[in-house]
Amino acid sequence: MLKTKNYSLFNPQWTSGDYRTKIIAYYYKQWIDFQMGFHAHHTVEIMYVISGTCTVEMKDQPIVMRKGDLIMIDGGVPHRLIVEKDNPCRMLNVEFTFTDCEGVYPSMKQLAQGNAALRELLHRQNSYIVLRDPSDVYYTLKSLVMELDSAGNGDDSNMAHLLISQLIIRVARLAAEEAKDSAVRQIDHYVRRAAEYIHQHYDCDIQAKDIAAAVNLHPVYLQRIFKASMNVTMTEYLAELRVEKAKMLLARTDVPIIEIADYVGLGSRQYFSALFKKYTGLSPAVYRKSVETMQGHEDQVVIVDIP
Repeated sequence: MLKTKNYSLFNPQWTSGDYRTKIIAYYYKQWIDFQMGFHAHHTVEIMYVISGTCTVEMKDQPIVMRKGDLIMIDGGVPHRLIVEKDNPCRMLNVEFTFTDCEGVYPSMKQLAQGNAALRELLHRQNSYIVLRDPSDVYYTLKSLVMELDSAGNGDDSNMAHLLISQLIIRVARLAAEEAKDSAVRQIDHYVRRAAEYIHQHYDCDIQAKDIAAAVNLHPVYLQRIFKASMNVTMTEYLAELRVEKAKMLLARTDVPIIEIADYVGLGSRQYFSALFKKYTGLSPAVYRKSVETMQGHEDQVVIVDIP
């Protein structure tokens, strides 16, 4: 029999024995001009914003929540709700703990064994998780509440248990998608910073290790995510940028070709010429001449005699 009073979602006991979720409370509530004191439940709590805006303040930070946002707060985690006077907030709350299955399945262990997202969630051990719902969770929540209201034997009904199991899995999948999106955003952030560094230092003798140090990543890892994101290596990106800058200097200034190599971070004129020809098919001198010829044609004025 279940003896523990630790109702943390992340207690390994739930996935090592035959336990299921047990709904303790559920309610709709319209909050208006309300400030709750810090408190903690022994239950796991899901707070879903149906309309309006509110702030769920944790010990480490305030979290502004809007329509379609939900937060799952682990048992024993202090928090409070703040709702401004001019912006009422309607919420649906569900609180649950765990109990022995006693013939009502699937158990948490079975759910975790059959769902990778749930296994990932249980290993994260967050004190709370904030998610943006595309509507899937809300439909499941409403169905669960309707079943609990209509079932004579409460959450012991098979349908209610299936719905709370579905709810947990949907939350786990949303959390997995959010974690994946967050990882992608983080990678994009590093790649963007690396590209910015290259644009700001292309005139210097920079190498991959210098760029990696600037963004606080290992050079090998940065090289990998940069190539995956930009479809070119950092070396290729830098070379292309240097050639583009050289093309601009050749076309728009009278800087001597021998000096342009230094302007774009290439000390060797021979290497600069070889690199430029590789990307444009022309030597720097021929490129400048072709641009001058083209501009000369554009500057010519054609006079037509009208009889």
